[in-house]
Amino acid sequence: MNISKKTEETGTYEKTVRGGDGFVTRSLISIIALMLALVLTLTSCGSAGTGDAGLTKTSAAKEYNAASKAEMFTDRDLSPDYDESGAVTVTLSGSSAKASSSKGISVSGSTVTITSEGTYIFSGELSDGQIIVEADDTAKVQIVLKGASITSSTSAAIYVKSADKVFVTTAEGTENSLANGGSFTADGDTNIDGAVFAKDDITFNGSGSLTVTSPAGHGIVGKDDVKLAGGTITIDAAEHGVQANDSVRVAEASITIDADNKDGVHVSDDADAEEGTTSDSFFYMADGSLTINAGDDGIHADAEANIEGGTIDVSDSYEGIEALAINVSDGDIKVAASDDGFNAAGGNTQSSNTFGSDDWGGGKGGMMNDGGSDGQINISGGNIYIQASGDGVDSNGSVTVSGGYTVVCGPSQGDTSVLDYNGTASITAGTFIGTGGAGMAANFSSADQGLIAVSVGNQSSGSTVTLTDADGKTLAEVTPELDYAVVYVSTSDMTSGGTYTLTAGSYSEEITLSDNIYSNISDGMQGGGRGGKGGMMNDGGQGGPQGGPEGMDTGAVQTAESGAA
Repeated sequence: MNISKKTEETGTYEKTVRGGDGFVTRSLISIIALMLALVLTLTSCGSAGTGDAGLTKTSAAKEYNAASKAEMFTDRDLSPDYDESGAVTVTLSGSSAKASSSKGISVSGSTVTITSEGTYIFSGELSDGQIIVEADDTAKVQIVLKGASITSSTSAAIYVKSADKVFVTTAEGTENSLANGGSFTADGDTNIDGAVFAKDDITFNGSGSLTVTSPAGHGIVGKDDVKLAGGTITIDAAEHGVQANDSVRVAEASITIDADNKDGVHVSDDADAEEGTTSDSFFYMADGSLTINAGDDGIHADAEANIEGGTIDVSDSYEGIEALAINVSDGDIKVAASDDGFNAAGGNTQSSNTFGSDDWGGGKGGMMNDGGSDGQINISGGNIYIQASGDGVDSNGSVTVSGGYTVVCGPSQGDTSVLDYNGTASITAGTFIGTGGAGMAANFSSADQGLIAVSVGNQSSGSTVTLTDADGKTLAEVTPELDYAVVYVSTSDMTSGGTYTLTAGSYSEEITLSDNIYSNISDGMQGGGRGGKGGMMNDGGQGGPQGGPEGMDTGAVQTAESGAA
């Protein structure tokens, strides 16, 4: 998918966000930039891994809650620099290591232990050994990998027992590797289960490359914050690619993750669940690139997934991005999922292909349910492409589209929908295009711009969807690579009173918007998804105890048959 980056647009926000040292309350900030119309020609709506997407886009003012890169990362997090003149150098050779000084460091066979704040430069190969950081809780330790390869047969190649913060910096122009040999031995009460294992904050930065390999466990494990802030990082793990308790933050790094059986990125604190408290574990991305091939979720965070920029490509996953709140304000995102593309659900639990506790047994009747009603999906910017075999955009709560450019290709059958939610779904700006099945289709509950959501009969993959205005100008065009029966189109060019022609394969209709929303999706398919108070799977069609959100006004939705529902 060939996507051009959006320019920043006017926005204001005030939010309390979790920074590196705790919670920081942000004051009202104004961001002013030139508004630029971007033109992108859509040729194919294919898989998230290989498809191309685009159409004529218009910019719109946006307001959104967002974290700031300056709050998420310190200057040192983002710096590739290190002081070589005052550093201790360590030469690795097979089963032994030799340090240039004993200041703050000790060597025992193939184990190197760092005990004091400072910079330590490693080069060479260690066939079966490790670096241990065991410093006081105020120490900032910088480990520089300068052509270093370290494998630990039964533990972590880097094991941070104690420190204030550890920086793992890859030197410019060097290739480095950290690996576990295939098994893990506990360190007392500590269950080490990653090729890199840190009990305190850890940052990966630099301008070299790093490969992390973990054939029996996770790639990188952090019990506090994990920051991926520079260099080229490749992670190949049997379990989670990156696992953290508090946060995973990405900026200025090029990252590739292959997580065979678990999530590409997993941010969750089990202690929150044990204490009965609300999780604040989050994922944040400012820029850089992140490519994920996952056996389970691409990205999972208990609390929030906040994406402000960069490129994300989830080429294979069960669910693409999952968090209680998913907030996208910028960036290029491609997701391929065998279940939901975006899923706002969970909290301390995760949905998975083995059913998490948010999927089963949580409703009043103890039957299949939706995992609650506090979820949020907020899209205020960015270019998003989702191909999902489950729901494309699924929120156990609300969906808000206030900007950006979103394309959803969903399946044509089963109990799935392009859009699924329990509360409300609104579109106020931006572009949203979706194709998928009609059986459980749900429409937006409100729109401040034109929106067409119609059943188009059974159409085959490769049947192009085109929307033109009264002058014949193409406003939207997409060629789904999955069969479809429902089409959603909403762009800022569509207004009440306008006349548009929608063509989808063998279907063609001229539509005049007497209101902002035009739909021939029957009431039985609406009402906001499959949640409801009863906790049982339903079609959301009744608007009452088992239906969608109570009191939702569906009367404003125009139908093809009657003119006004």
